[in-house]
Amino acid sequence: MAPRPARPDLRDLKARAIVEAAALVFSERGLRSARMADVAERAGIGKGTVYEYFRSKEDLFLAVFEAFGVGMLDDLLAQLEPHPSSASAYLRRFCDAMLEALQQVLYIYPLTMEFWSAAATSELKDRLMGEFRKTYASYRRVLASVIRQGKSAGEFATHVDPDHMAAALVGAIDALFLQAWLDPDFDAMAVGNHLLDVTLRGMAAEPRNSAAPEN
Repeated sequence: MAPRPARPDLRDLKARAIVEAAALVFSERGLRSARMADVAERAGIGKGTVYEYFRSKEDLFLAVFEAFGVGMLDDLLAQLEPHPSSASAYLRRFCDAMLEALQQVLYIYPLTMEFWSAAATSELKDRLMGEFRKTYASYRRVLASVIRQGKSAGEFATHVDPDHMAAALVGAIDALFLQAWLDPDFDAMAVGNHLLDVTLRGMAAEPRNSAAPEN
């Protein structure tokens, strides 16, 4: 099997423009019906230029997935520098940033359906499933690390499982935007913020000076 070509660096403005144009085209037409010529036209460049950066439509599709998965996580982490003073503050800022980022790309939410469909049925299945696993694992790893820090600092209760809570938060926020896409009146931001409020209260450690309950 020939080695997979290196992914273009999306800091390259032309590569990024191609990926952004492809996201719109794949969202509108789907993977099967989209053509590289459609992407080139949307990006305002020649089709040959697209092939200079991406060997095939499938490689371009994977680059779009990566940009909207790991790329979004990198952007979120950059927004959190310097780190907030507490684990709760970090989680709140991280989740707020994630909700805002997903809200901004809600107009191309059908792209998410294309990713899942391709992961289940297309020749990209194995590669895309691997990318899905890595992307979700990256988000879980960040949140679990913050929750562990909160436990070590006595901010979160000892019974809290960082890995389980991280998975629950990532899954919940991800699912909110399916509902927002299906129902324009559904306020994913408000629901997500309320979920985080309740979650942080539930994870909070008991005050050290609290009196023991009477028998």
